[in-house]
Amino acid sequence: MNRAERMHATRFVLRLAVVGLLAAAWNAGASPAATAQPLSAWRAAETIEWPAETELVPFENLEGMILLRASLRGATGADTAGLFVLDTGAGYLALDLPLARALGVSDSDGTPALVDLANRPLPSFTLGKLSMTDVEPLLTIDSQVIRRATDKNVLGLLGQQPLSDRAVWIDYRAGLTAMIPVEAPGRSDDGDEPENPVQRSRGALAKVISARAAPVVFRIVGDGKALVQVRVSSPRPPRFSRWLSLIVDTGASKTVLFAETLDRRIHARWPTLRGLTAPTLIGAAEAYLARIPALDVRAEAANVRVDGIDVAVIESGLSQMLSRVAEEQIHGLLGYSFLKRFRVVLDYPNRVLWLDPIPDYVDDRPLEYSHVGIQLERREGRVVVAAVARGSPAARAGIGRDDELVAIDGKTAKDINLRSLAGMIEGEPGSAITLTVRRDAVARTHRLRRRQLL
Repeated sequence: MNRAERMHATRFVLRLAVVGLLAAAWNAGASPAATAQPLSAWRAAETIEWPAETELVPFENLEGMILLRASLRGATGADTAGLFVLDTGAGYLALDLPLARALGVSDSDGTPALVDLANRPLPSFTLGKLSMTDVEPLLTIDSQVIRRATDKNVLGLLGQQPLSDRAVWIDYRAGLTAMIPVEAPGRSDDGDEPENPVQRSRGALAKVISARAAPVVFRIVGDGKALVQVRVSSPRPPRFSRWLSLIVDTGASKTVLFAETLDRRIHARWPTLRGLTAPTLIGAAEAYLARIPALDVRAEAANVRVDGIDVAVIESGLSQMLSRVAEEQIHGLLGYSFLKRFRVVLDYPNRVLWLDPIPDYVDDRPLEYSHVGIQLERREGRVVVAAVARGSPAARAGIGRDDELVAIDGKTAKDINLRSLAGMIEGEPGSAITLTVRRDAVARTHRLRRRQLL
């Protein structure tokens, strides 16, 4: 693929990279997975015997957003370090444009919001002791949308390509990822047929997955995205949709479905929470949250099912854009609201996704959807209402988009990070909360009662 072709692809591919930043207050799931029996082979991360040359990297789990600390050296010799999102929905390593300029890998003075190819490779990118040199293709992006939604100084995205010779093991609860070296598939001993990818992957990862881990063979499409098959149910399972193609996306805090690709007969009766937005690298898309009775991922032996899963339904043309890059229909993203119920291993050389169910999984945010219905983001230090859920207590009180949140229960909002604000907004249904909001230099105080919104 030449430079022009790569440019055409990447301008579309990364547009969905942070669509999972849907709501600072609504970034987790709500229903336990069906994992009643303890797993005999399940081991705590600190007791696992890791394969040789495995690199363990701790991360901050920001409502499903995996934030890794990495160090970089630029073409100018300048060094820096900071946070990157581990984003399997992105193909390459991507740097914030001002940082890329400072490191001497980009000469661009164009619009920061435009995804572009850097002019030169990045001389060095290091995660723990895992060092990558002359990293390319290298992209430049505008990271402001990520920073507004996370309250973190994120320097960029770490996509699939730099890790394509590894299996990426993720334990959300332990806050740990392991980059495990895996040999590329070869031929069988007789030389006639390729080795079975699941058997090969299981052999390479036997020490890090349990006996209950389900293998899901994926395909690589576009710039390196892992594509799996998923189906969703109507309110009365087992009436399911046709099989849908979803990208495995650790950069998405919600599983995402594209509204225009769904069969209305399936989703018409899902409980929904409307009036929201989904930030992307090129702007906000209209979105709503829905509760799906069941979601199946097609696996080798038996499908992996999660009941009562929340998803974000995006109403935009992003599906068509992404489908052009993949050269086939893409229906959505398999994100954190599904993945958090498992230890996840993406074996890129063998193209096998392992979903290792967490024993006795219990949701860690049971009150996630009991609040007053505001979606928040940080803009130039201020906390701003990015969206107001339709019919919510906040909407009925007249709170609107772009209002500034001044205080919650008398505490100054701008001095509190977004994650903590989300926790303050949640609470038992019927409990009260006091919000002070400002519009056009006029501040108003509202005493509202939380309600179960989804």
